[in-house]
Formats: sequence, structure tokens, C-alpha cells
Amino acid sequence: MPSRRHFHAALFAAALAGAGIGSSRADTVYPSRPITLVVGFSAGSSIDMVARAVAQRLGEKLGQAVVVENRAGAGGNVAAQQVAQATPDGYRLLVVANSIAIGPAIYDDLKFDVKKDLRGIAYIGAGPVILKVNAGKGIDSLPALVREAKAHPGKLNFGSSGVGGTPHMAAELFDQVAGIRMTHIPYKGGSDALTALMAGEIDVLINPLLGDVSSDKVKSLAVSGSARSPQAPDVPTFAELGYPSYDMNVYYGLMGPSGLPDDIVAKLNKTVNEVLAMPSLVDALTTRSGIVLRPGSASEFQGFIAKDVERWQTVVRNDKRILAR
Repeated sequence: MPSRRHFHAALFAAALAGAGIGSSRADTVYPSRPITLVVGFSAGSSIDMVARAVAQRLGEKLGQAVVVENRAGAGGNVAAQQVAQATPDGYRLLVVANSIAIGPAIYDDLKFDVKKDLRGIAYIGAGPVILKVNAGKGIDSLPALVREAKAHPGKLNFGSSGVGGTPHMAAELFDQVAGIRMTHIPYKGGSDALTALMAGEIDVLINPLLGDVSSDKVKSLAVSGSARSPQAPDVPTFAELGYPSYDMNVYYGLMGPSGLPDDIVAKLNKTVNEVLAMPSLVDALTTRSGIVLRPGSASEFQGFIAKDVERWQTVVRNDKRILAR
């Protein structure tokens, strides 16, 4: 028959288990519930496509649902602010692109500090951007575009997914590199800008090659990168056409609130890197979309973001008119 001492010991152990102390209950192991990946742009955008491809496979690896939530606005900064101010428990994370580093140079009223309030988790990858023109404009090459823009400053216009987004700043950077000036016309999303280009509402669009579409209404003039993209082998690079300093791509990564515990960051980083090696993801993002996947450490991605913030601040300082358009 159990002694009174054994009886009290059993009660104490049960109490500890009930409180989760010293137990191996599932909710003490991250993740124990669904994770949300917040995207600061509309559904169908390139970053949204990347986020959904990664989310599906990340969920498989972690054993929990990973859902994508679109919170578009202010060049991705609405979503970034929300995640920066979220509880740092690993259940609300941010999928970022170039706009996360562009924001501090464009907006002087941000309610968060990219370098202090967000923590890098993992680099996903980077792909080229492609410059397109409306086919009806009669501009059949990049040199012809530059000649037209120099002859009539401000006459040609370019569209974008919104102020501070990658397409916006990619075009502003090309303006600086080529010594030209085009007029910016922002839209609510990348698909809207592409539709406007096809309809002839805008003349030029620089957008990610990911999700590119073929149409007789647009003509592709140049693609970024050190070599031509397998997805657009007939399109010359900016370097081939005389603009080797146009060092522009679109990158994607994962960040969270700055207070994220080290063990959660380490687990997420390890899992994302495992996902990047999955053949199905390589096929979806590299083979089909030209994104070079870049596994690495969380600290490396944090450092990359910090350097990119400085880069875009320099671009804006070089042309204050960017802030007015």
C-alpha cells in the first residue's frame, strides 16, 4: 500500500505537470499553434507569391499551419509596424522585400525603426528586375528609351506598385544611373501597374521578373543581373547595354519583432534554410521564377538589411525630388 510520503509526492508531481513545470506538454515547444506571415503588399504581388510558396513548406517542416496575411499600405510599412509592435513570441512574422530598407529613406514619420525594432531571421533569395515599355510607344531598345528621356525630361512616365516599393525605387535608381528624369505614377499594386502598362496608361515599368507575363502589348528591354536570366534569355542585361553600375535586384527574407528569443530565431532560421533546399521550392522559385535562394544565418541577414537601409538613404539624398513624386 502506498505510503503517505509517496502519496504527497505524487500529488506534487501532478501539480507541477498541471502548471507545465518540468512537463513535456506540446504548448511548451515552439510552435504549438499556427504562425502568421504578414505581407505588406496585395495578393498576387511577387512578395506574396514567394511568401505563400515558403509558408506551405515551412508549415510542413514545423508541423503547424503557416498562413499568409496581406496588410497592404504605405509601401509595406503598415505591415512592418504591426509586426515590429507584435508580441515577440514567433507567431507573427514579416516577409520582407527591398521596401523594408527603402521606407526609412522615404517616410519621415515611421512609428518603428527597421534596425532596432525588427530582427532578421532568414534570407530567402533574390531575383532580377526587368524593364518593360508599352509596345505602342515605339521604343524598341534601352538606348532609345534613354535618348527619348534625355530629349524630353519628365515626358516619359513610369508606374510602380506604390511609393517606396521596389518598382518605384528601381526606376528612380535607373534615372540616376542613366542621367535621365521620368515621371512617377504610383498604383495600388504591381498587377495594377502592369495592367496600366499594357493599356498604355504608363510608358515604363521596372518590376520583378517573378510572375512575368508575355504580351504583344509590352516589350522587355533589359534585365538586371550579371548574366541573362534563363526566364528571359532574349532580354539583354543592363550591363550589356552600358549600365554595369545598375546593381538592382529584388530580395525576400523573413523578420520578426526585435525581442524574439534566440532559440526561436535559431529554429526558424534552421527550418527556413531546410525549406530552401527542398526540390519543390527550388523548382517553384528558382527554375520557374529565376530567384537565387540564399540560405544563411540570421545575423547575416540582419547585417544585409542594415547596409541596404544606408544604400537607399544615399539614393534619396542624391535626388530630393524623389520625395515629391
